[in-house]
This record gives sequence, C-alpha cells and structure tokens, in this order.
Amino acid sequence: MEGSFIMANEMMKNRNNDNMMDQLSDWFSFPKDFFDDSSIKNIMQSDVAETDKDYIVKVDMPGMDKKDIKVSYKDGILNVSGSRDSFDNLDDKNGNLIHRERSVGHIQRSYRIPDVDSKEISAKDIDGVLTITLPKLTEEDKENTITIE
Repeated sequence: MEGSFIMANEMMKNRNNDNMMDQLSDWFSFPKDFFDDSSIKNIMQSDVAETDKDYIVKVDMPGMDKKDIKVSYKDGILNVSGSRDSFDNLDDKNGNLIHRERSVGHIQRSYRIPDVDSKEISAKDIDGVLTITLPKLTEEDKENTITIE
C-alpha cells in the first residue's frame, strides 16, 4: 500500500514536468490508439487563426456537398458537421471494386471560440475547404453585458 502511495505522490509531484499519459501508460496497458483521436483529425483537419477582428477556422471537408455541411455557434462553441450518404463510383459500373477507402457517414467537430458576434458569422466552401469567419465582439459589445445580482 505504501508503494502505491509513493508512486501516486511521485506522479502528482512530476505532473507539471512530464506527460501524465506517459506515466499512466507505464502502469497500465492501454491499446495503442486508446487516446488517439487522429481518425477524426485526419478526416476533419483544421486550422484556427486569429486576427485583431476575427477568428478564421478552415476545415477540410473533402467530397461533401455544401448542402450536407452544417455550421452552428452557441454558448462559445462552434460546431461543424458534415455527412455523405453515398457517392457514385463511375469507375466501376460492374461492381468489381477490390479496394475501398472512401466512406459514407457523419462527422462532427467542435471548437471553443469565445466572444464572437454570432450574428455576423459567415462561411464559404471552396474546393473542399470550409472557411468560417467569426468576427470578435467589440470592446463596446463586451461592456454592454448586463450583470444580474
């Protein structure tokens, strides 16, 4: 019991210096990809940039029609989702497909982006890249916040 306490104490003491997940993986056996969310990141790779006036989010949405992409913003969270119900395989009309990597389904990703003027958000999809512009609230807008006691 004392050894467990010492190990836990050492982990807590060193957590700012070391990656806690590395320490946990020394003690427990996790599947290789247990904490890996790269599968969704590979599908919805994105960049988030900030300027003085805006946040700009670019999300790869290859092969999705504009009508199947949804963007919403509420309570400081930007949600981006898309779906692909089917696609035409014009290369193989006889059903002789021997390898398939393209898939159908629904994907979604969320981003925490605070202090945005939600009425002015805009989005455009060009060549499979969705660009969302989220204007920041001005200082005046922030000061007009009502506080209820």
